[in-house]
Amino acid sequence: MAILLVGFDSAWTSANSGALVGVLRLDDGTFHDLGPPQVVDYRKSETLICTWQEVHRPTATIVLLDQPTIVRNAAGQRPVENIVGSPVGLRYGGVQPANTARKNMFGKEAPIWRFLTRFGGAADPLEPVAGTRIFETYPVLAMIALGWTLPDSRKAGRLPKYNPARRKTFSSSDWHHVCGKASGEFTDRGLTEIAGWINGASRKISPHKRDQDGVDACLCLLVALHLAEEKDCLMVGDRQTGYIVVPYGAALRPELDARCKRTGLVASEWVRAFKMDFSRIRG
Repeated sequence: MAILLVGFDSAWTSANSGALVGVLRLDDGTFHDLGPPQVVDYRKSETLICTWQEVHRPTATIVLLDQPTIVRNAAGQRPVENIVGSPVGLRYGGVQPANTARKNMFGKEAPIWRFLTRFGGAADPLEPVAGTRIFETYPVLAMIALGWTLPDSRKAGRLPKYNPARRKTFSSSDWHHVCGKASGEFTDRGLTEIAGWINGASRKISPHKRDQDGVDACLCLLVALHLAEEKDCLMVGDRQTGYIVVPYGAALRPELDARCKRTGLVASEWVRAFKMDFSRIRG
């Protein structure tokens, strides 16, 4: 029962490129990598996923995508962004608002919708695995959940400043920190080719944005690995207005619940712990 797992740091718009990386979870629970992250736009990502499916014939495919997959609001931000914006902001990060007024990203002709339609649309993480399943994730929130923040005067710590495109704030030590954490996760799972690529990116004196795209694709894939290992994960948001899936964070969960309470939301309806169930998998 091979499962194809994909991490996709998306292009967001038709004019940009992102990165995509994949692995197979084999019948015995081990993993086999399918090469290092590749630079892709939406069309190339679709082609690559279809090629992997044709060659490896997985029973199911799970794609973790770093872009909103459900956007129905015409302005402002989605409820999930309001919720996760609190722990992210506390650690000096920010969350982009998703709305259909941002036409090149979420308007009717935005490339995200064609991609989702090709693979069955945005899936429900709480339903049994079947066919191809695409879930929205957010690498920044995943790092918080995994405890990858750095020491700071604030008790919660701070997020790494690892985006090389932001030259004024980029920190090479933060870049090494994120790469080191990510490489360790893949090494521990025997995914040496991906780990080797991350190590190579870490050694670059002046990494480029495409290097970060590749690392973020690996972080998306790491969330997929947590799902495939049936570890505890969090679904923040809902299927009507949008959601984000990340690994379970014992410190993160209370922050999300508290944010719901402050904004008048019922936490149990907007922040759910779950495990992916592969016992009833259907191809």
